[in-house]
Amino acid sequence: MKNYVHYLDVFERDGFEKRKKMRRKPKSSTGQTTEHLAASADHTELVLKMTYRPARFEAEWLTDYLSGFYDDMQITDVLRNVKGGKEATVYCCRAHPNTGCDLVAAKVYRPQKLRNLRNDALYREGRVTLDDAGKGIVRGRRPKVAMQKHTHFGQELRHTSWLGHEYATMQLLHAAGVSVPRPIASSDNVILMEYVGDETDAAPPLHAVRLERGEARVLFERLMRDVETILVNNRIHGDLSAYNVLYWEGAVKIIDFPQAVDPFVNPRAFDLLVRDVTRLCEYFARYGIDVNGARRAHEMWERCFPVEGIT
Repeated sequence: MKNYVHYLDVFERDGFEKRKKMRRKPKSSTGQTTEHLAASADHTELVLKMTYRPARFEAEWLTDYLSGFYDDMQITDVLRNVKGGKEATVYCCRAHPNTGCDLVAAKVYRPQKLRNLRNDALYREGRVTLDDAGKGIVRGRRPKVAMQKHTHFGQELRHTSWLGHEYATMQLLHAAGVSVPRPIASSDNVILMEYVGDETDAAPPLHAVRLERGEARVLFERLMRDVETILVNNRIHGDLSAYNVLYWEGAVKIIDFPQAVDPFVNPRAFDLLVRDVTRLCEYFARYGIDVNGARRAHEMWERCFPVEGIT
């Protein structure tokens, strides 16, 4: 949980890659679990328990990124790899009772050299740079120059802000009653959130589910309300489709918010809203729900911004 002052201080003194952090080496054990032991700066021994059996390199960066949540009594075990993507991998973890959950999902962004981040310029327009908790705004000329020049430090700041923006958006929308996983904690490379599914199976994306027609109508209207509530809270998902809506036991959860935009600062916001709504309408058309996505998005826009509008 670092702020910008910490980053800059460590970067200037030691170089970003040599920043102060615990260095952990995995140690295998027999039986059903793997325990990774690490010594912190004060030589206190810490343990990260993994029922999941990762490859060596994956074990090293998982230990680096997740041990803090273990130490803070938020997770007690890493159970399995749920889903890998270009930017991040999601793991199912046993939750500590402190969280109020049985299971939590850890969205772990890949080490920088293994990331394949999307072209995010469209989504960053007008956006401030945030810290990893999504609260502190990174200010000053030096970080701005570093990001413009795509230096290593600048790239790390962009990544931290991308993740911090996702976490802050999830906090905002969960508090507003939108169907999103409850955010629990974050670090400079991980978001810990409510897990959707059970210990055996993760919730599938909506595009992989076959619904009854009556259920489809209920879920469609729920998602349309969620999209409008997101807009009321000055956000647009920006990449919404049936691929990032999870379905579990008759309910849905919207995921993946790093690219979410503010309609008051992003000049392409309305186009992104139309795209989000249209994609959902196209999916539900297979269940006989005939709705014009562009018209529905326009109606939402006018209800949310009835006086001044945003063009």
